[in-house]
Formats: sequence, structure tokens, C-alpha cells
Amino acid sequence: MRDARELARDWIGIWDRGEPSALPLADDFVDVSPFGRLEGRARYLAVVEPMAKENVAALEIDDVFAEGDRACITFSMETANGPVACCDVVRVADGRIRSVHSYYDSRRLPHFEEY
Repeated sequence: MRDARELARDWIGIWDRGEPSALPLADDFVDVSPFGRLEGRARYLAVVEPMAKENVAALEIDDVFAEGDRACITFSMETANGPVACCDVVRVADGRIRSVHSYYDSRRLPHFEEY
């Protein structure tokens, strides 16, 4: 079973490859970001996937710190307005991502709106 460090790397890698439907998200996945809170895998993908396709050119992992069921991953998000430094706290259970809490300056992102 994949651990928190591996799943955090998958989280960014899969988004960077443009394959969000392949994300190992729990059905009751919860996302908290500067734009608000989304609950449920299907709702999250329906809201975030179109925004990401329009605004995110690339993601590059800087570092991953993990302990137990939690990982913190720092990465750079390349956008039309330049790079945005990001930090996601990823919680996992049973080989799935249960939640992600994202930290970044949303003012640097074009065309994003609160959920």
C-alpha cells in the first residue's frame, strides 16, 4: 500500500500530467484551499479540473515531508502570471488521499473564483 509520501508525490504528479481522474482520492475526499472547501471526490474534480486546465501550465515538486498518515509537499505552480509557491498538507488512509489542505497566494492565479 502506498504511504503518505508516495501519495503526496502522486497528488502533484498526476495533476502535472493532466490526468486528474487517475487521482487516488477517497470518495469522501475533502479539499480546503484559499478558494473554499469542497467535499466529495466527484464534486472536487468537477469544480477544480476545468480551472486547473485553464490556469496551470506545470507543477514542480520542491520537497516532501511525511510522518504517519500525513505529508506536506511544497511545489511551484507555473501560471500565466508566473510561478506560485504552494504547500499542500495531504492526509491519507487505506491507500487513498482523504484530504488536502492547500496554501498559496490565490491573487496570483488568473480566472479562479471562490467555490
